[in-house]
Amino acid sequence: MPEIRNLSFSYDGTPVFSGLCLSLPDGSRTALLAPSGFGKTTLLRLLCGSLTPQSGSITGLPAEGIAMVFQEDRLLPGCTVLENLRLVAPERSDTELIALLGELGLSGWENARPGKLSGGMRRRTAIARALVFHSPLVIMDEPFKGLDEATLAATLACVDRWLGDRTFLLVTHSPQEAERLGCRITHLDALTRTGSEKQN
Repeated sequence: MPEIRNLSFSYDGTPVFSGLCLSLPDGSRTALLAPSGFGKTTLLRLLCGSLTPQSGSITGLPAEGIAMVFQEDRLLPGCTVLENLRLVAPERSDTELIALLGELGLSGWENARPGKLSGGMRRRTAIARALVFHSPLVIMDEPFKGLDEATLAATLACVDRWLGDRTFLLVTHSPQEAERLGCRITHLDALTRTGSEKQN
């Protein structure tokens, strides 16, 4: 079970958060809500290992890595949509990968490169890449931003199905997205002030 205990971090002496505690029980779905500037992105960088905690600990992360959707799409520009998925999931068949892209409204775009896609299409490709990566922990940072309602509904249904019983952490400004994915809601601003979770 991923667990954060008494985590503190600051930039140039300015605290981002102090004494932060958060548990992600195996198979749970958690949504992290907070206004801008409360350290959501910093927390995700700490979870991914690109930053090191200054105090406290993060334990229980999967050895095989984290399936991650960043705020930036981070697709490989020289690879096609399908190749971006193949690189993280070589064990999956093309038939399975193409079926997932179809669920996300990307049928016919399998051989296109990211530069030919709209912003929303690149976003859904990044979501697909995370969903096919073999990890018990999936983290998504505002993955549905900019999607219209019809596309959002289809994408949420696809994510819900593909997550299965994996542990899921969603960073979002939308309680509605969290509820539609069956997430417990944790408010990071309260968490960083008190060191304990405030949930809906």
